[in-house]
Order: sequence, then structure tokens, then C-alpha cells
Amino acid sequence: MTRAVPVLMYHHVCPNPGLVTVSPETFEEHMVYLARKKYHALTADEFLEFLQGKRALSGHNVLITFDDGYLDNYVYAYPILQRYGLKATIFAITGLIGDGTARTYLGAAKVLPATPDHRGCKAAVAEGRSDEVMLRWSEIETMEASCVVEIHSHTHSHVRWDQLHTDKAQRLAAVEADLKAARAALKTHLGKDSRHLCWPWGYFEPEYQSIAARIGIAAQYATVRGVNVAGSDPQCIPRLVMKDRSGGWFATRVAIYQNAFLGRLYNRIRGA
Repeated sequence: MTRAVPVLMYHHVCPNPGLVTVSPETFEEHMVYLARKKYHALTADEFLEFLQGKRALSGHNVLITFDDGYLDNYVYAYPILQRYGLKATIFAITGLIGDGTARTYLGAAKVLPATPDHRGCKAAVAEGRSDEVMLRWSEIETMEASCVVEIHSHTHSHVRWDQLHTDKAQRLAAVEADLKAARAALKTHLGKDSRHLCWPWGYFEPEYQSIAARIGIAAQYATVRGVNVAGSDPQCIPRLVMKDRSGGWFATRVAIYQNAFLGRLYNRIRGA
């Protein structure tokens, strides 16, 4: 069997499951399965070293990721991960991360902050109320200090540059400025030179990838489904969309994509 590492893609964990959202109960069921089966949840750098052929892995391995950086990741996902000794990576939209004191999370208080569904979060951001639904730097610092969650770039502004700039030179300049702004924010607040980037909506042009690599980004994550083995292209890392589905559904997907042959066969059958 060719050893492969499934990369899981979540967005929200909150009591309003639906579009790109799983409930805390479902997320805990997923994490219980990983813990019971003794999966090692890799850090982003460990995963990158595996792709580069610099790290040999044994047993079961997985990379758990979240996109955007919503408050519910801190309120619900973070304490559940901590409970089961698992690690995750959040790709945060740095331009939407706010200041202020850290709020409460599951298990630490009886009263928790409101965590709207995906549409509610998008509406809040559009109306200038992003602090109500997005993470704060203080919460990110808490999670990073615990070594349970690490933060990397989901760009600074989360836009489709191709829809904003018809002129290619302007578009590429905007991409570079945005990626640099995100890296600078992570450096300022967390003291890290992040080498990991998740593209908004999984959209990128070849020139985007070249710009990212040139400024020091070694791993670029997409939204397509696929298999990750040693030697896979780190500039287009496939991930598996996670849904508010049972532990059985979750276990099947993880099992398929930890086996390179089965994962590729499943993709061929599903037309991926």
C-alpha cells in the first residue's frame, strides 16, 4: 500500500449545521474516530516535509484544516481538538481578524458567544460586523500557545483578483501585495514566517502560484479532492470536504484517502 495522508477541509463547527458547517456533535464524532484509531494529526510543516520526501511516516496520519478563521473554530472546534489530543491548521483571512480580549469557549464557560451559520457570518462581514463572527488575534494567540491549533494564510482580503482586475499586470501586482500583507500580519502578531497558503475558493492562476513560491510560500492548498503522497505537488494540495455526516461516512472517506490506490480509484469513479 502506498501511504497517503488525507487532508480534511472544514469551515464551521457550530450548532447550526448546514452549508460548509458541521455541528459540534458531528465534529466530536469525527475526532473520536481519529483518536480511537490512533491517527496522528500532523502539523502543516510535518505534512509538507512528508510531501517533500523529508519525513517518513508510520501508522495513520491526517492533516485537519479549517478555512477562513471563524469564531466558532475557537468556541467549539478548539476545545474538542484539545480534548482528544489532536492538532489542526486554520487558514485565516488576516484582514478580517480583530483585536480585543479573547471570548469564551466550550467547557470553559456556561455562556458562549453566538456563532451564526455560514450565511449569517457572510452577512455580518458584508455589513462591517466581522468581529462578531471572526477570530481575534488574542484567541489565535491562545490556540497557538496551546500547540493544538496553528494559523496560516488564507490571504489578507479573500477576493477573486480575476474578477477585480481585467488587466493582468494589475491583477498580479494585487495578488503579490495581498499575499505579502497576510504574511506580514502573521509575522507581526505571531512572529512566524508562514510557508503555507490556502487559496480563496481554491482558485488560482499559474502566475499566482509562482508569486506565492517566490515570496516564500512552500505549500499551497486547493479545494479539489485528491490523494497526497510523498512527491505530490506542494503547490496544489488537494483536500477532502467535510460534511455534517456520521462517523461511518467520515471513517470511509478517511480510509479511502489514506490508501493511494483506493483514493485514485474513487476519484476516477466519481469523476474527480
